[in-house]
Amino acid sequence: MITDPASALRAWKAHGARVPITAVAVFGLGALVAVAVLVNLYLGVRAATDNTRDLLQSRATSLVDDLESRLDATMRPVVEQARWIAERVERGAPALSENSALDAFMLGALSATPQVAGIGLVNPQALFRRWGREDGSVVWEDWSNRPDIAAWLQRGRTQRGSAWGRPIWTHTTGSTVVMHETPLRQRGRFLGMLVQVVPVATLSRGLAQVQRESGMTPFVLHEHARVLAHPLLASWSPPESARESPLPRLDTLGDETLLRLDSPDEVPLFLRGMKHLNAGGALIDGRYRVLLHRDIARYGPGTWTVGVHFDAETEAGSVTRRLDVAVEVGLALCAIAIALAVLAGRRLSRPVQLLARAAESVRAGDLDAVPALPTSRVRELDSALRSFRQMVDGLRERQLMRDVLGRFVPESVARTLLAGGGTLPAQEAEATLLFCDIADFTRLTERIGPGGIMALLNEYFEAMVAVLERHGGIVTQFQGDAILATFNVPLPDPDHAAKALRAALAMQQVVRSRRFAGETLVCRIGINTGPVVAGAVGAKGRLSYTVHGDAVNLAARLEDLNKAHGTSVLVAGETVSRVQGFRLRAVGDLTVRGQSHPVRVFELEGVEWDQVPAQD
Repeated sequence: MITDPASALRAWKAHGARVPITAVAVFGLGALVAVAVLVNLYLGVRAATDNTRDLLQSRATSLVDDLESRLDATMRPVVEQARWIAERVERGAPALSENSALDAFMLGALSATPQVAGIGLVNPQALFRRWGREDGSVVWEDWSNRPDIAAWLQRGRTQRGSAWGRPIWTHTTGSTVVMHETPLRQRGRFLGMLVQVVPVATLSRGLAQVQRESGMTPFVLHEHARVLAHPLLASWSPPESARESPLPRLDTLGDETLLRLDSPDEVPLFLRGMKHLNAGGALIDGRYRVLLHRDIARYGPGTWTVGVHFDAETEAGSVTRRLDVAVEVGLALCAIAIALAVLAGRRLSRPVQLLARAAESVRAGDLDAVPALPTSRVRELDSALRSFRQMVDGLRERQLMRDVLGRFVPESVARTLLAGGGTLPAQEAEATLLFCDIADFTRLTERIGPGGIMALLNEYFEAMVAVLERHGGIVTQFQGDAILATFNVPLPDPDHAAKALRAALAMQQVVRSRRFAGETLVCRIGINTGPVVAGAVGAKGRLSYTVHGDAVNLAARLEDLNKAHGTSVLVAGETVSRVQGFRLRAVGDLTVRGQSHPVRVFELEGVEWDQVPAQD
């Protein structure tokens, strides 16, 4: 009986005892893991909060930027058209005195700017000519008795460039408009003032479209006190009594959120400190509405305020909820990590990490990168490591078998051998045979030598095998520079004849479009369909998969007949009778060595070979 604890421990180790995984606990390591995880969680949450705030602020800024861009897309073409008209008038086309040409010109200009309701021209004598969009009308009016027009023309004589005016109500269009004015001159002589009017209803209809698309409420204010454009104003017109102030006040619009523009509630945390944008909000009916706006001063003497307001819960709630979920999940993972650290301990870390890396290498198919796995005193882990090592050994053995087989027999045959326990029974079937050979190979060998010819053949065979396998062919033999491929054996394929012809066309295309080891090659192909016997032949322990039969010999003979007929691909009539859709030219009934009767032979035409450029 052993009573010394140290002796008992040595005896326990000597007998190779394994500790149950539930008995392993290292509380000190658990505390360190807890501190590390909590610090990482804090830093991660802080970074996520900053990123979320930046994301929301970027989203808010882009909303107002998009609205401002839409507004510019409406107003800028008016300015550009005014400049264009002024340049044309300066050159004398159109002449303002030729009414018919001037009318056609101005009506054409209207068609280019659908946001413009009308164009007007006031000459130095205060005679006003207007061109309307809706009915294409041309109207003359005499404004010579209006002092305001005379003062306006006097100011226009010294005005440089075009300008936007304040929103006004005009009886001409019967609506509130924003007017754009441009002085017209020719060789320095003042010819009058060009006026284009954009109804504010047009701007409001554009904002209504934005509201339908985004669910947000866009707005444009004039001098912070009047509403210039808003989805509610798409069909609004001021009453007769208010036409001296043609824009509605904020308190008459019916938008409660806009009323809080100058007295917002506390700004949301995620919108504080924004640049180039004013942010605010209001709590209305228990829902917080965010207000975003900025002032612009390029459309007249008064300031325009462009902005949007939206439900904060709808736009920002999903992002903040995801952040809350991330914090909750992080805390849960922290608790799990602490518990696992206490239970697992330092002695579990190394073998577990090795096992994880080994599993990743197996998953990636890289068995050579699987590390050597140690033993463990933890019973369950040691069993897993031992099973994993056995599994990897089995995979390596199977991979070696497949790799070795695949180098000597077609991949499909190798799979059949492995699935059948290493046996491959003989098979009698109809097959299409493709025989391919390189022209003038003997002369080429003498010219480039053994080393060059080996490099050429390896590159050439690799390209040809890729084409054949892509079309369902199985390469069964390499004979010098020749290739024998079968279709329909060992794997059945009802379309074998057509696939053999498509493979021949692709092989010729590859040969004519590139070089092999720096050499330009010409290959000849013979194709025949007939009965064959396929199987493994040879001596015990040294077998080779091949096909036998008269159909194989005929394919080889057809390949050789290409030399006599100046062709590239000859196809036997047996194959042609099984295909459709190919360009085939009848060569004739030819006497073929080894055949008792003439064979009907066709040339496969599918590519204009001389037009295919060669590549280095």
